[in-house]
Amino acid sequence: MKDFLLKAKLLLTQLWGHVQPLLTKCWERLQPYWTLFLARWNALLEKLSTFKIPVINKQLSPRTIGISIILIFAIIVVVCLKSCGKGVTRVPIPVTTALPLSQEIRSFATFDGVVDPYLTVNLDARVKGYLTKIGFVDGSMVKKDDLLFVIEQEPYIQEVKLKKAIYDEAKIEYGRQKSLLKENATSQAAVDKALSQYQQAEANLTLAKINLGYTEIRAPFDGLMGRHLLDVGTYLDTSTKGVQLATIQQISPIYVYFSINEREFLKFQKGLENKEEYKAEVNTLPLFVGLQSEKGYPHEGILDYAANLISTETGSLQLRGIFKNADYQLIPGLYARVMAQYGEPRQALLVPNTAVMNDQVGNYVFILDEAKRAQRQDISLGQRFEKYVEVTKGLSATSQVVINGFINLSVNQEANPKQVTLEAMILK
Repeated sequence: MKDFLLKAKLLLTQLWGHVQPLLTKCWERLQPYWTLFLARWNALLEKLSTFKIPVINKQLSPRTIGISIILIFAIIVVVCLKSCGKGVTRVPIPVTTALPLSQEIRSFATFDGVVDPYLTVNLDARVKGYLTKIGFVDGSMVKKDDLLFVIEQEPYIQEVKLKKAIYDEAKIEYGRQKSLLKENATSQAAVDKALSQYQQAEANLTLAKINLGYTEIRAPFDGLMGRHLLDVGTYLDTSTKGVQLATIQQISPIYVYFSINEREFLKFQKGLENKEEYKAEVNTLPLFVGLQSEKGYPHEGILDYAANLISTETGSLQLRGIFKNADYQLIPGLYARVMAQYGEPRQALLVPNTAVMNDQVGNYVFILDEAKRAQRQDISLGQRFEKYVEVTKGLSATSQVVINGFINLSVNQEANPKQVTLEAMILK
């Protein structure tokens, strides 16, 4: 039994070696209790060394005694650690703070839109013949007057030559008849007939030249070509109607169509002072567009068209914006995000979206008081932007708002702040 108690003492001593580093952190606050604990512990060990197990009905086994001692020691350690935790001073939480961003903003609304070409033209063959040349790459940008297609020209060149010869002959004959009339050597009827033949020959020559010009199809403006619909060597029969060869679209400038519902329209109209101002805004209201792959709204334009009625089927009003698109980033058919600004500019306080939290009570942020302790501040929100949100109530320009590190914060907890300055927001 004595050997067992010695082993138990050794085991407890080893266990104490593991626990002691944890208790050292609490030494300053627990030193009086610790001294008392050691005194009682030594007394307990002395009693255990002379302890005799009373025999009632059966003797306790050494294993049972050892387990009991370990459990008692564990309970003492837990109680000490718990008591220690209550007295530990919390370390200030490192956080990042910033003053609200004070900036002039305007009310805005966002919509889904579709990019549409400014002009779309079908390029048709207007004369018969074989297609002999294609002068562009499918899907490429072309300049105004670039040669796109050539139709067999030789028959039309010869036709011009023939009509030119007939024209020259008719012109000479008309001049001769006029000279003879002055000498009374011919009749007025002969002169009139020569004039008619001359004018007819002139018209036929002009028509032949026009048809020759139709053998070359050129770009009517700078634009984006579609694919060619017919290949070189195809015979083009235009006896009944023109034959389409390709399509060209003007994309600089370019349109973006979008729709707003009745509620949004009334909100938009309310942002303007009167109906006359609304009418004027149709051609001056700034619009900003961004593609799905772009951040923000880098393309700037204006609203240039609003439908004159709200659709009874969809309950929406169609609007259209026009954009310069000098870099050709807006391509017909792409989906676009449209932001429309309206109303008068106003000064506002903005905070990062990520700094705002909410619960059943509402939206709130953490701010630091003069003692650098965290306090909950309930706020009311206004217009939302990509990175910031407008705070309409609850903050002042001097509020120290916690923008990072607030996850581990609690009310009245001391913080170690690092103050930064919020970057000004580009309103597009």
